[in-house]
Amino acid sequence: MCGYFLNATTPNEKPVLMSGHMVKADGSPGETLLMRTLPLTTIFDYVPFYGNGSIMFKDLRNTITDVMIVSAFNGSASAVHQRVPPVAQECVLSWCVKTMHSSYDQGKYTEEIVESFYNTTTGPFPWVAFPFETADQNGTDNFYLQNISISLGLTPSGRDISGYGTSNYSAAPIYQGFQDIFPAVSTLSENYTTPMMRFKTWNQGSAWNRFLDFNPWLAPNNVTRHMERMAEAMTNVVRSAPSNQMLEGKSFSKETYVDVRWEWLTLPLGLLGMSFIFLTATIFKSSIEKEQVGVLKNSAILTLLYGVSDEIRSKLTRSSSTGTPRHKAKELKVKLNPNMGWRVSGNLFSPLVTRVPTKQPPPGWI
Repeated sequence: MCGYFLNATTPNEKPVLMSGHMVKADGSPGETLLMRTLPLTTIFDYVPFYGNGSIMFKDLRNTITDVMIVSAFNGSASAVHQRVPPVAQECVLSWCVKTMHSSYDQGKYTEEIVESFYNTTTGPFPWVAFPFETADQNGTDNFYLQNISISLGLTPSGRDISGYGTSNYSAAPIYQGFQDIFPAVSTLSENYTTPMMRFKTWNQGSAWNRFLDFNPWLAPNNVTRHMERMAEAMTNVVRSAPSNQMLEGKSFSKETYVDVRWEWLTLPLGLLGMSFIFLTATIFKSSIEKEQVGVLKNSAILTLLYGVSDEIRSKLTRSSSTGTPRHKAKELKVKLNPNMGWRVSGNLFSPLVTRVPTKQPPPGWI
């Protein structure tokens, strides 16, 4: 085989191929290793590599998993065959206590991480192996003997971080759950065009194989973002556990805020302003032309709506009358009396006309 290896950490260990390919008898490339995830503790007896099972995160205690993820450059087999250096990352999941600021605005709930606290105190390696021997078999049992505890006391920001953690009985299954994907490999063979993921290597016999539509550990995918999403999902499961345990702390109440969208008031305020301008202009113009145009008393609207009698209409339109009907109409004055109906006065026709109206206006009407 040819490629990049991870150096051995103990005398009994051999270097591990992290990115490379098999070499055939004729020297041509065979099956290509595109990606490998390698936890920094052995899979069965939990022996730590590089001291306490970490390279860059030795200060963290009781980590859930610490794994090396090595991928071919751009995730392509051609980069492996061209000896392009792979992309290597160390990722860690650890217990922590977070201080969060939550808010609810316009139907959307958001959370902001203010501070994060980890247990960085020194201590022994938590996994302990106990050999056993029975009549049927012998071997070694591994136990996680430390309880998870994050008690930092009063922090510089004034927060009391104490009493957080969980038992070793609850923590051990979480650690062991990562054995399904750490370790794992992704290879590409000449027999298939899609990379194959091989995982659950702890299983006796062959590993589990699957063709993945998307491999989050393979470059150029964002491995860091995928680890963050996985940690967030695990956190939400812990926070959503159906526990009835009551916790003492400060109580907060809801406060309602009203956000006024002033742009929505443009139409009603505009209509109100234009109506006020129209009313003011009408009053001003009417006050100037009060001798020429009356609002109601001198308006022709009443006669248009109710009309005058046939007799008055015939006098206005008679051919024997002097002047045009429009000219004679200017001499007409009409009054609507609630009890007596219409009353008309004025010189409606020429003085040469001998006919006298049969109906006289009431006394006192000029």
